[in-house]
Amino acid sequence: MEYTKFGRRLREIRKDMGLTQDEFAKILGTSKQILSRYEREDRSPRIEVVRKYAEALKVSADYLLGDEEAEAVSSMFWTQKKEKPFYKIFIEVTADQMGLDIPGVIQKTGLTDKQVRTIITRQMKVAPLDLAMQLSDTLNVPLEVWLGVKDYVPAEVSADAYEVARAYDQADIKSKNMVRMALDLELAKEETV
Repeated sequence: MEYTKFGRRLREIRKDMGLTQDEFAKILGTSKQILSRYEREDRSPRIEVVRKYAEALKVSADYLLGDEEAEAVSSMFWTQKKEKPFYKIFIEVTADQMGLDIPGVIQKTGLTDKQVRTIITRQMKVAPLDLAMQLSDTLNVPLEVWLGVKDYVPAEVSADAYEVARAYDQADIKSKNMVRMALDLELAKEETV
């Protein structure tokens, strides 16, 4: 998904509604200048801005981000927000469900340690959109989960995939590194006790 579609989508909605930037900015609770910067794609929104605008327009965040298949009207989407703190959601999803610690999240997502900690400390909702989307896309976790709107449901793992993972876990370091080389991953180091 291209995250630059946000500005284009805002402009499309505004024009469909036949509104000026001033009128549309009032509906969104922002200034004409900020709206103009989004529409020109000079500025990338924070995820909280996407949520706020989606709520004001009664559309889904996915729709605002350019997802053509997302439903255009979903006023219930943001009203079901749970009151669970973000750090608990982050731990439940990454550590409890995925078995990833922060270095594991960093390795899997390609984000830096500082970026992951920024997401955690800013509680995702005010994290920069590009970081939030990279975390969501690489971990295959919808934004709605991070925002506490819906629960995380891990993807189904086939019996074959489970067996491959189990065999990898039980393999010696040489066999693991052959697999890692084939997948173009960093080689594993022998653990010292």
